[in-house]
Amino acid sequence: MRSAAATRRSASAKASARAPGRPKREHRGAKHEGSVSTTPGRPGREPPSTEHAGGALSSVAKALLVLECIGLSKRRTLTEIASEVTLPKSTLLRLIQTLIARGFVRRTAHGEYAVSLKLWQIGCNALDSEAIRDEVIPLLNDLVGATGETAHYAAYEEGFSVYIEKVDGLHPIRSYTAVGGRSPAYATATGKALLAWRDEREIAKVGRSARRWTDATKAGADEVLREAEQTRRNGYALNRGEWRASVWGIGAPVFDRHAKVIAAVGISGPRERIEPNVRPYAKLVVAAAKALSRRMGSPD
Repeated sequence: MRSAAATRRSASAKASARAPGRPKREHRGAKHEGSVSTTPGRPGREPPSTEHAGGALSSVAKALLVLECIGLSKRRTLTEIASEVTLPKSTLLRLIQTLIARGFVRRTAHGEYAVSLKLWQIGCNALDSEAIRDEVIPLLNDLVGATGETAHYAAYEEGFSVYIEKVDGLHPIRSYTAVGGRSPAYATATGKALLAWRDEREIAKVGRSARRWTDATKAGADEVLREAEQTRRNGYALNRGEWRASVWGIGAPVFDRHAKVIAAVGISGPRERIEPNVRPYAKLVVAAAKALSRRMGSPD
């Protein structure tokens, strides 16, 4: 049997063998301050965020942030995007180049960045799943019922009016258009309505590249600028057979909550039916565009 003195000497020897100031080894699995566990579901441990890793945005989140910044505006400069998303320009350029390579973003002739029609193509799924369709189609149906003519809902793309939705007219003879089809913005009613509220430099640029499709087509920067001014003054656009000689049309702009033109509503049909009814039909088209603008959050 060991004596009490021997026991004390043994304990003292063990204590002196330990290196001075050396901490005891932490229990396996102990959590360091500032660390984040990668094992979700355990009490006291924070699961990883889908947006953040170590306090920083993930690459996917950064790309989506940039895409949202560009997509919610008509176009943005690199400086404007960098200011809003607060990312270094080197990082931002890499993300933008990836978005361009994948076809989601395009660079304009002025060196700005804008979303491409690929996003619209993706957005068509939203239309098919009754997102905007629920707002647009009833208004187009009302226009067709009131006028008998084909009704359109269109968006602007680099000097063209792109038809997003349409409802065919009631007459056996009617104008032909197709969803996804394009028409020159300076020569059609929806196109003029989309173009008239854009920057004058853009309007003049479209005018300079315009060609005369019929004897009535307005071409050249000065003519297209004057037509845009007239459209703004009237509150609606009139196509007097400027793309197809026998087809007339009336279009009006749709504004968003920032009072920017994001789309246009219009009707088109043979000259002999549209020309005598320009005034009453224009009131109906403008009323439909205003109703849709209100639904898009636009102030009156």
